[in-house]
Amino acid sequence: MTTTKPVPTSEIMTFIPHRPPMVWIDQVLSYQDDEGECTIKLKEGALYLDDKGLRPSACLEFIAQAYGYISVCYHLYVLDPKAKPLKKAFLASIASAPLPTGETLSGIKVGDELRIKITFERQMGPIVMFTGEVFKDDTKICQAKMKVFKES
Repeated sequence: MTTTKPVPTSEIMTFIPHRPPMVWIDQVLSYQDDEGECTIKLKEGALYLDDKGLRPSACLEFIAQAYGYISVCYHLYVLDPKAKPLKKAFLASIASAPLPTGETLSGIKVGDELRIKITFERQMGPIVMFTGEVFKDDTKICQAKMKVFKES
């Protein structure tokens, strides 16, 4: 089951440990058991920006947060509407994550919308492995493989 109704992150914030100004994802566009997508509209003064524009490492945080919000939506709206928040969730590792270069980032500015696609690979007990990709329009600006430890 996939949803096409966007879910604003403010609607599910109690299920994620981040609080503003560290909530960077704006909405979840789709979620299902093996993939999902989120968006973020780049805002002036946000912590993912520096004096040169979008920080390359911010793309990794976009991916990690997108995974969290997509997982919450799937659990709340598909598996168990009475689900309780996770006790703890930790980013366990990042692999295969070449950061975008200045050339790639030079075309990204405040007001642009980025799309983050998450593809779940597998789960072993409390460890979940997934791949995330960050796009501006149809151009991929970053990709990473990550592992998260979830304690329910």
